[in-house]
Amino acid sequence: MLYLISIGLHDEKDMSVRALETAKKCDKLFAEFYTVRLDTDANKLGEFLGKKVEELGREDVENGKKILELAKTKDIGILVGGDAMTATTHISLLTDAKNMGIETRVIHGSSVYTAVCKTGLQIYKFGRTTTLPRNDTPQSVRDVIKQNKKRGLHTLVLLDIGMHAKKGLKNLLGKDITEETEVVVCCKLGGDEEVMKYGKIKNLLGDKEIEKTPAVIILPGKLHFKEREALELLGD
Repeated sequence: MLYLISIGLHDEKDMSVRALETAKKCDKLFAEFYTVRLDTDANKLGEFLGKKVEELGREDVENGKKILELAKTKDIGILVGGDAMTATTHISLLTDAKNMGIETRVIHGSSVYTAVCKTGLQIYKFGRTTTLPRNDTPQSVRDVIKQNKKRGLHTLVLLDIGMHAKKGLKNLLGKDITEETEVVVCCKLGGDEEVMKYGKIKNLLGDKEIEKTPAVIILPGKLHFKEREALELLGD
């Protein structure tokens, strides 16, 4: 049996009771942190669960052979930040397992996709999500933002691993996104150091609080008056 066990938003303490129970009954536990880096690691997870946890590299998960061979005869658990099903790599792993006749089960957890609604923005008004790499801003990212904006929808911009929002805002600056553009920045959602800020990019760039990771950037679309009211409470 192969279990994908969601950790949640912040650290090992965000795991659900079901996640804890499942992890403790597994014969072997792994953890991957390349899709999202939380305030935990394999050692902390191992101490928390009372079992050894081995960290997987990106290739280990994308290739999947090592994991799937073990899952043929043992209960194998992979601990994943956020909700396990928000990464296409994990969907491929489940598909490969089922093709090999290996039973699978997903233990869901809290995710940034719902946590961002703490800003007051309504979940059904978000358009397509995009991911911003560390070194540049591909045209595809700008196209997603532009298309969502045209439809009046909000854009959730996920940032590369370890990338803080200040760097992300600087990367986004260009013809259609200027220092006058209003954005929402969320850092460390679900943790004690949680930060949510709303304002013009030029005002947020001087805020050291948005250098915390993990972080996301939201470019709001057409705002309902209740959304506007909520965002103004986050403003400077």
